[in-house]
Formats: sequence, structure tokens, C-alpha cells
Amino acid sequence: MKKTRLNLITLILCFISILSLAGCGQSNPAAPKAASPSSQSNDAKYPVTISNYDGNENPISYSYKKAPERVAVIHPGATELLLELGLEDRILSTIAPYGAPLDRIAEKHAKLTIMKAKYLPSQEELLEMQPDMIIGWAHNFRSSELGDVKSWQERGVGTFVMQSTLTKSQPTVDTVVYAFVADMGAIFGIQEKTTSYIQNLKDRIAKVQAATKDIPQKKTVIVLQDHFNGTFSVYDSHYLISNMIDLAGGKNLCQDITSFVGAEKVLAFDPDFIIYVSHDKNEDAKDLTDEEALKALHEVSTLQSMRAIQKGNIINLPFFTVNNGGIRTVDAIEKISHGLYPEQYQ
Repeated sequence: MKKTRLNLITLILCFISILSLAGCGQSNPAAPKAASPSSQSNDAKYPVTISNYDGNENPISYSYKKAPERVAVIHPGATELLLELGLEDRILSTIAPYGAPLDRIAEKHAKLTIMKAKYLPSQEELLEMQPDMIIGWAHNFRSSELGDVKSWQERGVGTFVMQSTLTKSQPTVDTVVYAFVADMGAIFGIQEKTTSYIQNLKDRIAKVQAATKDIPQKKTVIVLQDHFNGTFSVYDSHYLISNMIDLAGGKNLCQDITSFVGAEKVLAFDPDFIIYVSHDKNEDAKDLTDEEALKALHEVSTLQSMRAIQKGNIINLPFFTVNNGGIRTVDAIEKISHGLYPEQYQ
């Protein structure tokens, strides 16, 4: 299953493409965890040691002697968080987003330097950039892609694997989003801002849970992605979106990996709602509106017998939102919950 899971992430990235140094550090094995409360004071004290992962998802730590100033970002979800936190001047270069940037950070995003490579730069390109930190997917830090974590650390370059890209655990908002924000706060010395940011996210989720706590029976959901070639993926419990559904008051019917399957596998589910992982197959930089996503799903003739499609019970979430692991997460939880239980929010 683990190997299949890794292949899924890689294949999803391939699918998208078809559609169209801050001070020296040291590596020490340690149990991965968010920055400790002692390092999250208003005083940005360095060095600060962050526990993270290598390309094989083994725990590894790195000590930052000062806040990074030349960050290369290989996961656009990280780019959005840095912009949200006001760290745009620290971004050396980033890959293009998997769709449109959020409106509230679009102006900042338009000023960023976008890497030549569409989804993954070469090691040579990165070396020429001379970053002092690299943020990316777990599989990016393998010898076949960007090179292993230790080799970068030996050059004085900090590496950070986004928690949402780990494949050997079932992700939650706590272990992915909150941990990511807290780590960025410690690394960049802005713990007061990130602590407040996390609390705001928690408060918003608490309101959703309060609105849905007395629901007698949870609405059932599947998370469906169309690969436009007769095959589909249904996101299982090993994706963050599954925990997001739980927090929104729903129930994800898919618990096992169901990737690149035919319509008959999708039809085996009978959900109350479908969360449609939408993507504009003609324009990478554009997201489908809710109306466009509904129209696209209605045009899939092989799925028209599904009860959710017949009733129009479709919740549109762009691919980048589902696979963001950052600032879009709670926005999406609120949208899912409002879609499942509109009467609770009247």
C-alpha cells in the first residue's frame, strides 16, 4: 500500500503537467514534532532546531542560526503560507501554483520569481539560486530529484518537508496544518504571529463543530477526481481531506486507496455528496467556478446514475485547495460543512 501511495502522489503531479545558504546547520535524528513552546516566545532566539523529515520520511533535525533569507519553495502551499505571514521578502523563487492563487495574496504572488521548471527544478538550477532553505514534498528530497536532505544540510541549506506530503501516516489538521504553521513561526522568529494565526484557525473549526455537533446522522461523502481519460481517483483516509471531512461533520466512505480506477469502482460508492476535486484541463492557472465544476461532472456520462449527481449534491474544491496543506484548509472545511448542512448556518 505504501508504495502505491507514493506512486499516487507522483502520478497526480504528472497529471497536472499533462493538463496543459541562512547559516550552517547540523543534522541529528530526532522524533518529529512541532517547535517546542520554549522556542515560541516573542524573542527570536537562535539557533533554533526544527525536527522534520528526509526524502524517505525518516526523522531528521536541522539547526537554523538565523531566519532564512533565500527560500526556494517547491510546494505552492508553502508559498501561500509564507505570503499570508508577510514573509514574501524571504522567498527567493517558487514553482507556479497548481491553479489560481487566493485573491487575498494574489497581488503579492504576482511579484514573486517563478522557477523555470514548471513543477520541479533540477539540482543544478537550485544550486545556481544559492538558497539557504528549500521547502518541498517528501519525495523531492531523493537522489533522483533534488538530492538527499543531508547533502543540502552539509552545504548549509535547511530543508523542510511539508507535513501534508508524508505518506506513512494518516494526516490531521493538527499534525499537518498547525504543525507547519508553528514550525514556520519558529524558523522565521515570528512565533507570536503564528500562535495567534493557529488559534484563529482553531476558533473557526470550533464554530463548525458547534454547528454540526447535534446532527443525528452524518452525511456521507466521497472525494472524486476525474483524470479526463476514463479513470478516476477517490481520495481515501490517508489524505488530509478525509480529516477535513470529519471536522466538517461528514463521513468519508473511501477508506482504502482507490486510484486511477474505472467508473465501476466509483459507482460502488453511494454517497450523499461528492466533493469534486476540480481542475481546468485547458488552463493550469485557472480554477473552475462551482457552476463550471458542476457542469463538468454532469458531462461524465458514466457516472450519471449516482444519487449525488442526480440531486446536484456536489461540493467543488479545486485541486490546489485539496492538496494545499496550508492556508486553504480551514476555508475548505467551512465550505464542506456549509454544503453538507446549509440549514445549520441559516
